[in-house]
Amino acid sequence: MQRRLLTWLFVLALGVGAPAWGAQIPEPSSGILYDRVVPFSRIEHFSGQPAGPAARPATWWQIYDELRRASTAPTQPDPLLLRARAGERVRSGVVPLALLDYRYQRLGPGAQERLRANPSAPVAAQELEEARAFSFTALQEGTWRGGDLTFVLDPSFVFGNVPGRRAHEVDFDDGLGFRMVRGDQPARVRYHTTGEKSLRVRAEQVDGSILEARAAFTVRALVAPSPHDTLHVTASIAFQGQFGSGDAYIYLAPGHAALLNPVVVVEGFDIDNSYNWDELYELLNQQNLIEDLRSAGYDIVVLNFTEATDYLQKNAFVLAALEQQVEAAIPAENTVAMVGASMGGLVARYALAYMESQAIGHRVRTFVSFDVPHAGANIPLGIQYWMKFFSGLSADAAFLLSRLDQPGARQMLAYHYTTPPGATGQADPLRATFLADLTAAGGFPTLPRTVAIANGSGAGAGQGFAPGDQIIRWEYSSPLVALRGNVWAVPNVTSHAIFDGLTRIFISQTTQTVTVSNTQPFDNAPGGSRATMTQMDTTAAPYGDIIALHPSHCFIPTISALALDTSNLFYDVAGDPSLLAHTPFDAVYFPTANQEHVTITPQNATWLRSEIEAGVTAVGSSLPGQTLRLLMPVTPNPAREHVRVRFRLPEAMDVNLSVYGIDGREVAQLVSGPRALGDHDVEWNGRDRSGRDAGAGVFFVRLATADRTESRRFVRFD
Repeated sequence: MQRRLLTWLFVLALGVGAPAWGAQIPEPSSGILYDRVVPFSRIEHFSGQPAGPAARPATWWQIYDELRRASTAPTQPDPLLLRARAGERVRSGVVPLALLDYRYQRLGPGAQERLRANPSAPVAAQELEEARAFSFTALQEGTWRGGDLTFVLDPSFVFGNVPGRRAHEVDFDDGLGFRMVRGDQPARVRYHTTGEKSLRVRAEQVDGSILEARAAFTVRALVAPSPHDTLHVTASIAFQGQFGSGDAYIYLAPGHAALLNPVVVVEGFDIDNSYNWDELYELLNQQNLIEDLRSAGYDIVVLNFTEATDYLQKNAFVLAALEQQVEAAIPAENTVAMVGASMGGLVARYALAYMESQAIGHRVRTFVSFDVPHAGANIPLGIQYWMKFFSGLSADAAFLLSRLDQPGARQMLAYHYTTPPGATGQADPLRATFLADLTAAGGFPTLPRTVAIANGSGAGAGQGFAPGDQIIRWEYSSPLVALRGNVWAVPNVTSHAIFDGLTRIFISQTTQTVTVSNTQPFDNAPGGSRATMTQMDTTAAPYGDIIALHPSHCFIPTISALALDTSNLFYDVAGDPSLLAHTPFDAVYFPTANQEHVTITPQNATWLRSEIEAGVTAVGSSLPGQTLRLLMPVTPNPAREHVRVRFRLPEAMDVNLSVYGIDGREVAQLVSGPRALGDHDVEWNGRDRSGRDAGAGVFFVRLATADRTESRRFVRFD
């Protein structure tokens, strides 16, 4: 009966890469016949020998997934559920360790030869060779707090089929050698240097032999700043019967004992919910942005969703609850700046618009949309089908595919894969539903000043390849295994293949080709880019080499980030003399060249700070020795021709107002001498002292009086 059942399982499993044997295969004594899967993980290198390689989480997950799929009756939890559990442990402040120890069988060389010649050939029990898999990893890639860490060997992440295993010892590469680590008991580790660490585990077997395995772990920093408080936020409005939740990290300005002048920042699409305070701080403090804002008197509030990939509406109601808590904590006359990055901008847009449509008051003075997919985001459709095709072989492909299937991704992507593949690019139905809800809420908030930053080119620059160009090449062939996974950019209207895949193991073969037409050239359009192809290229493949023919693709088209009223992906944004008439935003910023998605540059950081400061009356008044600003933000910023400089004097006084280059050189003097009490408005025509055009670059306008000096940065383009 067992022999017939296993034969039936092999014949049934004609999915990607599964062998189509009709042979009578004996039941393996371990319950795992590894030949049922394509061996992507190079499992033979993780056999418990001291010289084995150090595993990163991706390798460990692949080994786990292969052994689970190779089991005749799998008992291990689904990898996606297990990853979610690992994320919960990371969010609780510990680094979970994972270990697997399995016996498994493989077909011996003689049996493999016979099956290649005759798939129905019988296999004897003695032709199944036994092997051992012993693999260990930290389910967190690294840390910014290496000076004080807690590791836990959680029993729910220890798997195996070998009876009589004893306690494990772990060397954390902290100079203290091996120590006993028992189930779910925390191990405190203090590193004194940053860099790559090689953790080692060893387990003594009942026969006295020792198994060893290594894990790679990165210490990025020893100490990171900590938030002053963390608010646990639950929505007061349900979406589809559920209440969303999240954590809001509070990082106060120097001298502040409580919230006074908040800037609320909303996180984006955290693909595996692995971002906590440290990761978000590192991302947001590019160009020292957070610390500069704090020095200017602003308190930072960062919202981290419990499930960042969930429905946008559900998370928007979490943000609405946070906004009400923040406003209740600050003086009644103070207002809030809100910054939404990527998906977080759509969440913030919906939250504010919904609050206004429902007469729920808010005091958000400025809404900053930072490279947000208002008109859709883009993951190359061919890469989506690549993930779908190889999800039965690769744990990473299966995980990424599951992220594409999350509500947030389905609501944002302009093109989403379908089963079976469609003949053109199309959005998931959830996108239309979200857009209808957004329209019903008013589309955009009307009370705050709304501004948008794009990371995509405003000069129509593409991503360096043409529609329909090949972007991924992967081809491998041997007598045992053949693999092909080629990807092309979506075409511009015309018909073109975007994916061609093949897997063959022994004589079992699966192929798929996807061809589409009537698509827009999203993949190569101007926009904030994502290095998906480079990431695929740098992932070690056990068979052949995945080659990225181009490094990056458009992720957030420029016209999407600026919500322009055009479907032309290559619209001449910079050349539009009436640009603000074609966008709902009050001001927009865009670079000349494409940048990586949500990259903070010196130029857009300056522009963002000036927008956050606009309309503030209380900022800085609580800081020791600091009074209200006299010098207002320069407008427009960035500028191409003239700029206006405004300042306000509390009394008549002598004033010097000058423009300086980033090198400290005085470019032009605008005002020198006495000026009356009140508001003053000065124009700079962009020319230096000699009357020549000062050119493009970063400039400072400086206001000096008898007792103080203030400056503002601004950017000028050609």
